[in-house]
Order: sequence, then C-alpha cells, then structure tokens
Amino acid sequence: MGFAMNVVRFRFVKALLLIVFVISHVSASTSAADKGPLNVFIMAGQSNMAGADSEVAVPPGFQQTEADRATRFTVSPLLDGETSKEYMPWGEIRGHQIKNKLVHGPEVGFARALYAAGWRDIAIIKVHANFGREVQAWPWGEGGPLFNAWTMFVDARLAEIKADGHSARICGFVWHQGIDDAIHGKLAGDYARNLSDLIGVMRERYGTKQTSFVLARSVNSRIAQPDPNAGDDTPMAVVRRSQVKVGESIPFAAWIDVDDLPNVNTHHFSANSQLVIGQRFGDAFLKLQ
Repeated sequence: MGFAMNVVRFRFVKALLLIVFVISHVSASTSAADKGPLNVFIMAGQSNMAGADSEVAVPPGFQQTEADRATRFTVSPLLDGETSKEYMPWGEIRGHQIKNKLVHGPEVGFARALYAAGWRDIAIIKVHANFGREVQAWPWGEGGPLFNAWTMFVDARLAEIKADGHSARICGFVWHQGIDDAIHGKLAGDYARNLSDLIGVMRERYGTKQTSFVLARSVNSRIAQPDPNAGDDTPMAVVRRSQVKVGESIPFAAWIDVDDLPNVNTHHFSANSQLVIGQRFGDAFLKLQ
C-alpha cells in the first residue's frame, strides 16, 4: 500500500512540475513577444558622424533628456568593431570616446527630434571611419572593407535585439560622409554613382525601396579646397554637387545643409552644432514620412 501511494505521489509531483514548466515557458514566450518591435536607425559616415572634436564634459557628456534616456544606442569605429576600446555596447544615448575625448555626434539631436514628434522605441546603430589616399576603390561600397565591417557590426547588433525578445524594423539611414573623397580627389567624380549604389544595396539588405535615407552635404573644407578662388571643378565642389543630386533624385532620400554652422579644427563641428545637425536630420526624416 505504501509503495502504491509513493508511486501516486511521484506521478503527481512529476505532473505538477510539468505543468509549472509549461506555464513558465508560455509565460516567457509571451513576455518576449510582448516586447514588440524597435524602430532602428542606421547611422554611418566619417569624423563628423563620429562627432570628432565635439568635446563635451564628464559622462554622460551632456545634460540628458527623457529622449536620450529612452533611446537605445550603440556605436563603434570601423574596422575594429567590438574589439575597439571606443566601442560602446547598447545603452542609453550618452557621450562616447573618440581619441580620449568624450564627444557626441548627430544621434542626440536626431533622437530628440523624433521623440518630440511622438516616436518611441528608437534604437540607433552608429559606425564611423575615415580612409586614406592609398585607397583605390570606394571602401564603403558593396564588398569593400568598410562596407563589410559595417554590415557585420549591424548584423551583430540586430541579432542582439532579437535575442532580447524584440523584432527590428529598419526605419531609416543617416549618412554624413564625403570629405575623404574630396580630400583625396581621385574618387570624387564617382561619388554620386557610389552613393546611389550604396543606398540601393543597404535598402535591399535591411529595409525596402522606400526606406528613408538622409544625408548631409559635406562642409566646404579648407583642406579639401585650399584655394578660395578655386573653380567648380574642384573635388570638393564635385562631391558637394553629387550629394545634393543624390538627395534630390533618389526616391525617399533627402539632404541637409550644414554650411551655416561654425566649424572647429578645420571641418569638424562643436557639440552644439552637432545637436543642430541631428535636429536637421530628424526634421528631414520626418518630412519623408
């Protein structure tokens, strides 16, 4: 009789544990599903996208707002990615390191503009890189070293979003790059084609043909155009015209002007100017919607 009772108890406990396991599993699955999608923006470019020389005070680097704390943000230089000491994993928007300086780029003003317009659940993936005179082909183009490092970094961050129980909706691309092409000259004439091709590739890979792409026309750098009397055929002028052409001719693309903002260290922007640039990026994106 005692043996039979023990068997019954064992079966009861086993069934109870199974029920608890099933309920826990369903609850965890429901919880993960309830996290919902994140509105993801992919930012890329060179030093002005990084925020070089936009030095700010001690962490978090600026007076954070509700929008900054509500936005997920990650940033890294290329080609090092996660192995770089300047890599910042997912967290709220705050200052990040560039050459031992705490800085921020346009992500701050951009997130604030969208937040003020009612956007929530925003996540920003930002990368930045420069290239030198030795480059023979555009490294940001499909198959190039910066393109490969960029997409690898984005893919890894999207996988982290998924692992955290969210889905990711790629809402737009923000681009601030071109001074390298103008300084080094030989790639300037291909800038419009290179950028147009890149927009198509990134939309196909991460979004749709209608995914917004917002870019900044590069500042008229004194390094890129040292002669104030230089004509319109200088590499800088060619790149700047190409950026406007792409922003105005590609569907669901737009460009912003930054010529009126004061520069520091030749063609970089201050933290206050970066806030304005981010706001202009946000305004341009919202108009495209």
